[in-house]
Amino acid sequence: MEGEFRLLSAQEMAWLHENHMKRDFPPAELKPIALLEKMRSEGRYEPYALFQNGELTAYAFYWTAGEPYVLLDYFAVVPERRNAGAGSQLLREMLDRFCVNGHGVFGEVEIPDTGVAEVDELRQRRLNFYFRAGLQKRGFTTKIFSVPYIVLSYGPEISDAELIEINRKIYGGSLPKAMYEENIFIPWLEEGRA
Repeated sequence: MEGEFRLLSAQEMAWLHENHMKRDFPPAELKPIALLEKMRSEGRYEPYALFQNGELTAYAFYWTAGEPYVLLDYFAVVPERRNAGAGSQLLREMLDRFCVNGHGVFGEVEIPDTGVAEVDELRQRRLNFYFRAGLQKRGFTTKIFSVPYIVLSYGPEISDAELIEINRKIYGGSLPKAMYEENIFIPWLEEGRA
């Protein structure tokens, strides 16, 4: 499956936010477009998409913040294109792009423990998708705007302590201090500690 993989313009990112991201992500997980545009204009945020035959197929937004590891902030495949390999293709493109010269990628995936079978099954499928691509589970979780996440990474060796510091810098460098302190918990739980 071939397609055009490219960085989106500010206008394309705004259109995608309005027409796809609001459908693809719960409100608690979706940052305001003004914040995404600000971070993009400051060179700390990169929205990418995969197009096939001129049609949007999948998209991935990365929070770069000048760190050796970038945060995969949003990743989704257009509903009518799911289960056809587009997500795997986009993820491979992104890992190939970012995981060079000592750099890596990390992401946060919702913990599958809601007690609602279909929700937890979907979350587990997401985790399995990333595991198949080679991402590894880290020894800590985060809680971002009331949503608990498992942290995964791909790339060169990095300790949990180093990744925690990078994660804090990425969020802390973009959010107002009061918002950060009230809503961002990195780490939230560490493996073996409750």
